[in-house]
Amino acid sequence: MVIYGRPKTGKTRFCATAPDVLIIDCDEQGTDSTRHDLDPHVVRITTWGEINDIYWYLQSGDHNHKSVAIDTVSGLQTLAMNFVLGDETARDASRDPDQPSQRVYQKISQLMKTQITNYRNLPMNVIFTAHTRTKETGEGEEEVISITGPNLSPSAQGHLLGAVSLIGYLSKRDVTVRRRVDGKVVRRRVSRTRLLIGPSERFETGVRYSPFKDLEYIDSPNFSEMLETITKEEA
Repeated sequence: MVIYGRPKTGKTRFCATAPDVLIIDCDEQGTDSTRHDLDPHVVRITTWGEINDIYWYLQSGDHNHKSVAIDTVSGLQTLAMNFVLGDETARDASRDPDQPSQRVYQKISQLMKTQITNYRNLPMNVIFTAHTRTKETGEGEEEVISITGPNLSPSAQGHLLGAVSLIGYLSKRDVTVRRRVDGKVVRRRVSRTRLLIGPSERFETGVRYSPFKDLEYIDSPNFSEMLETITKEEA
């Protein structure tokens, strides 16, 4: 799955609902919200090489994890850029690291595509999270449409979206709920999450799983519950 959204909308908490999950925190430090209740196994990486080390660890099968989440691929792309820029600077000290060349971007894109494919092919549940990026489509006199998707370079984003079976936009909204307490109706405002998965002109979304194909969205999404629904359908 790819789950993307603005900061603090619940992406990491969604990952933490996956069974026996390992969350790879790509220098985002966004796992604090899960520590006190869900408390998943988290490993924080700060260099590009570590993502490859973890891949081979998971590929070996010598672990108890059933799921892995890269949180976020946007942060992972930054680590890839730092790695490539450092390599380029080592080769040519006169190069300005603040002005990456087209060659640098091509290297970053290839690194990202390789790891996206590697992790997608692991015999585990795999979740990629991302921040949002909005782009405009249409040229000349055509109608201009703004589309929001994962915050990645166009090449890496296209590869990621084509590699998974569910693409969802996660948002948080405040709603009013009513509850009867001691015979009186009490209203209160609460925050709830919604995962948009159905066709949308404004957001990159999509789903291949039969149980969810007719759904526009899932409220308060839980990975383990979604997995159970998918497993029952396949059985």
